[in-house]
Amino acid sequence: MSQNSYSNPYRYYVLAVLFIAYVFNFVDRQVMTILIEPIKNEFGASDTQMGLLSGFAFAIFYASLGVPVARLADKWSRRNVLTISITLWSAITALCGMAANFWQMALLRIGVGVGKAGGTPPSQSLLSDYFPQEKRSLALGIYSAAPHVGVLVGLFGGAMIADAYGWRVVFVVFGLPGLLLAPILYFTVREPVRDIKPQPDAKDSLWGTVKQLYKMPTFSYISLAIGVTAISAFGLGAWAPSFLIRIHGISIVEAGLYLGLVGAFCGGIGAVLGGYICDRMAARNPVWQLRFPAISILLSLPFLMGFILWPETDTVAILGKNVPVAILFMMCSTLLAGFWVGPTYAAAQNLTPPECRAQASALLLLAFNLLGMGFGPFLIGVLSDAFVDTYGAESIRYALAWSLVTVVLGAFFFWKGSGHYRQAMEGREQEEDYPAELGNSTESTA
Repeated sequence: MSQNSYSNPYRYYVLAVLFIAYVFNFVDRQVMTILIEPIKNEFGASDTQMGLLSGFAFAIFYASLGVPVARLADKWSRRNVLTISITLWSAITALCGMAANFWQMALLRIGVGVGKAGGTPPSQSLLSDYFPQEKRSLALGIYSAAPHVGVLVGLFGGAMIADAYGWRVVFVVFGLPGLLLAPILYFTVREPVRDIKPQPDAKDSLWGTVKQLYKMPTFSYISLAIGVTAISAFGLGAWAPSFLIRIHGISIVEAGLYLGLVGAFCGGIGAVLGGYICDRMAARNPVWQLRFPAISILLSLPFLMGFILWPETDTVAILGKNVPVAILFMMCSTLLAGFWVGPTYAAAQNLTPPECRAQASALLLLAFNLLGMGFGPFLIGVLSDAFVDTYGAESIRYALAWSLVTVVLGAFFFWKGSGHYRQAMEGREQEEDYPAELGNSTESTA
């Protein structure tokens, strides 16, 4: 069925189901950040070990398996891959509550990463088949708001449950909903018939597809941009609760509430609004599909610095409660940082034919998660341990500040890719069809 064969209500139903799946995908991932302190204390782990647990142990398998699993989704059924993925990650998340030591937890987090590898790429590919190009940034922007809701549920909900019942119960409670959602997705979401044109000369192999995608300069620049931007994003996301607890002296529940609300509302609004604005700007000039993300993340930088460096003695009264001024800076930075996600993934989907879209998404997520989730939390943990002799308890503050260099690099790569993206889109409009091989794109490879 073509995109026009689906009614708008059904399109948005599918978007809603995939949105909910992504929420729980991120809840299961995010909850580890709010539980760093109690898990660290029980297992006697260092900041470096906890950075490994909250980042690299999960990310290495999540990111590396994403590409072959996405190829399976492109060749088989995206709906079926999603159903299996949700079932697997939900069951293993529940088992994390039974870990007896650090290394058992690390192995289980690896298992969660394996399960989640089949989550996002098939979802983005499905949505690109359900929504036409002129609505794709908005649809993917709405979908990309799900992690921000997941932040609220994971941080605040996880903190409340951990405070009342202990950290182990949190994993069990957050693992169960996915086991209920998986059959709903399987029986109600239809697999679209993809409009795949015969390409006898194309290299029908995983490595061939990877090479052809990376022959496009735009795709390479997008990968670099999201990879380096994610280092600070994941690093800050993983360590912000500990930063607020250690430096600002607030409780685990307060940290979860503040960061969860900021992520859900500011990040969610930013993701949807960014997709809406970018669809309209890119319709006038395709260059804005990537320049808009570049500008938005640069604008977030001073607010990120304010969050990290503002004195902990300054508070503001909100609804009768003294809240650190740093949270106000986090609100602004999160809103602006949310602008880039939907337009960026929409750009990649626009560049690629239907039979490669899940793989294209997985390759971007490989860069995003391997660099961001894999090295962001781990790098900040290492820096924090290295700075402790000089700065004492303040070491986490300066470790976070150093990570912001990657924000500037990300903006640079987005901007560099924008001109190539315009060439690719203008050439595509003239040819009307995708080339037989992605490497034969009209986009300049110079």
